[in-house]
Amino acid sequence: MKRRGGTTPLLSVGHEAEWAVINREEAEQECAINMALTPVQRLEQGLKLSQQAVELLAISIRSGHVPRRALWS
Repeated sequence: MKRRGGTTPLLSVGHEAEWAVINREEAEQECAINMALTPVQRLEQGLKLSQQAVELLAISIRSGHVPRRALWS
């Protein structure tokens, strides 16, 4: 596998294999972190993510990118 530091940036075409490794490593790390959470911490994290999702939807509605009825779907 060609490592970064060559002549092309990591975001350019041809680095798919390297990105697959990076994505897999990040997924494994996230899984380990999530498994280490207590039930209370998992609940808090879930509530935080839900709140962020609702805020994002509300912003999208206000900016006109999503129909207003989407909030109640």
